[in-house]
Amino acid sequence: MYGPILKGKKVILQPAKLSEAKQYLTWLNDYEVTKYISSKSDLTLDQEKEFLKNKKIDNEVYWSVYTKSGKHIGSTGLHNYSPTHKRTSWGIMIGDKSEWNKGYGTDILRTVMAYAFNKLKLNRFELEVFHKNIAGLKCYAKCGFKKEGVRRDFFMKNNEVYDSIMMSVLRDEYKN
Repeated sequence: MYGPILKGKKVILQPAKLSEAKQYLTWLNDYEVTKYISSKSDLTLDQEKEFLKNKKIDNEVYWSVYTKSGKHIGSTGLHNYSPTHKRTSWGIMIGDKSEWNKGYGTDILRTVMAYAFNKLKLNRFELEVFHKNIAGLKCYAKCGFKKEGVRRDFFMKNNEVYDSIMMSVLRDEYKN
């Protein structure tokens, strides 16, 4: 399902539009953009449109990410959301490389965490990150995530093996 419109300090998160499919496809088929995410590449435009049309899964919440000036720069979402167990996983893709290293990832994460802890009343917010994603690891530590463990040689991407680092923030650790 698509989440409500959320506003951070630098970004606005809003429901994805079918008209964004071509932009997403460009990003998803760019190795540099998807190097550290576990998404499928080599998608067709029809597949991406179908994906955007069918975001009605109860345990998934998706947003398109825009700068405050209205530039579409990526997407984010909650995955495996469980109201019963009060937990969720999180993912992000900043597809517009000209917007990397400008603090958008941190703002997106803080905005989604506020929604998860304050509106959804979750107890656990988790993610997994490739061990070589240094920028991601720094961002997650800055946002209060604690390392829980490592799944060794967990991802294979372009014939390269990556460890998966599991990280989380619990409600009592969350700083608004």
